[in-house]
Amino acid sequence: MAEDRFAALKSRTAELIARHDDEAKARREAQEAAWLAASRGLSDGQRQAIKADRDKADELLKAGDAAGAEVLYRKALAADHLDLAARSGLGQSLAKQGKLAEAAREFTEVVTLPLVDDSALMTRTMAMLAMQQMPPPADPRVAEPSLVFSVEDKPTEFQDAPYAPVMTVVPAGEFAMGSPEGEQFRLPNEQQHRVRIAYPLAFTKYNVTRGEFARFVSETGYEAKGCNLEGTGGMSYDPDGDWRTPGFDQEDDHPVACINFHDASAYAAWLSEKTGHSYRLPSEAEWEHAMRGGTSTTYYWGDIWEPGRANVDGQPGQPGGRSTTPGGTFPPNPFGLYDMAGNVWVWLADCYNASYNGAPTDGSAWMSGNCALRVRRSGSWFNIEKTIEGDYRQPGRLRSASRFASIPSLRYSSFGFRLVRDL
Repeated sequence: MAEDRFAALKSRTAELIARHDDEAKARREAQEAAWLAASRGLSDGQRQAIKADRDKADELLKAGDAAGAEVLYRKALAADHLDLAARSGLGQSLAKQGKLAEAAREFTEVVTLPLVDDSALMTRTMAMLAMQQMPPPADPRVAEPSLVFSVEDKPTEFQDAPYAPVMTVVPAGEFAMGSPEGEQFRLPNEQQHRVRIAYPLAFTKYNVTRGEFARFVSETGYEAKGCNLEGTGGMSYDPDGDWRTPGFDQEDDHPVACINFHDASAYAAWLSEKTGHSYRLPSEAEWEHAMRGGTSTTYYWGDIWEPGRANVDGQPGQPGGRSTTPGGTFPPNPFGLYDMAGNVWVWLADCYNASYNGAPTDGSAWMSGNCALRVRRSGSWFNIEKTIEGDYRQPGRLRSASRFASIPSLRYSSFGFRLVRDL
């Protein structure tokens, strides 16, 4: 039975993650032992040279030259990774330059790295006090490659009922959520942080379709009237506009449009009750993990926009053109999911936060912050392929890290959704 296969999948995934963590812990312990041996093996001359660099750095820091002090502290640490006085000084110099998350990272290292001898106990205590006045430390693992905990002989696709969406199993994984500084189209709300999705789950293979939503409406009588439609003069509100009349022709295999957060949540609740399984909106972290598919590039296909990858406006010779396209028209992402970029924006479970400071790192939805707004991702047919100066529809909206939010009651002809199912 499917549920037995899912239980086996979760068990094998947990074993794979535990083995990975044990190996990572062993590597860390070996590295710390090597640092300790190297520190204790320094000659008197080497120790004097390191102290001279550290003393000079202290003088520069007192004189207000934090950048110059940083250079010398880093030089001392290159010679002795466990010189906690130099590391504490580095934290102070970074804090003076306004690099608070980096400073907090260095003070954290002072507190957690092994002691060469008891002379550094006071340094450790002062670092502990400094940390209490700082934001969360920068995660040094953001530069590490993404991990996909994919087990052998896993289920790939299933369907709980003929009326239910086809689901694709997404493996557990770990990745740097957000975007690096310098990424084209990057916005300030995309600070990188490491996230682990320690469980497999299933995403709808395509966005929820017009036909699937119609079945829900037919059985429940659910009403979803009032939508902002695209016309010759741009978007305008039509009180009679809805998913049946989004402003362009659709078939049942197109993604349903003119959907707000509440409509998507109502469909998920209906499908859960009808099938007996837990369907819901994805969290923002689950979404980005699934969208990236193990990649760390700007888009899940690479670092530059490529025509023919997603349904956006302005693609000569491509289907679409200011309207939705059937799921499967464009290539899937590495996890076998279609239209993770383009076609329709999708609603996510999270309340909106303009910064990732304090964000969950375990894949759960962030249910605090500005809950008058809900996160949406992926871009849509309304976005454009080529950047036009002053046009906010640019293709950067389809980046893996791109994130926006809207009032949950809003419906647009470019808004749809997809679901996840817990296994």
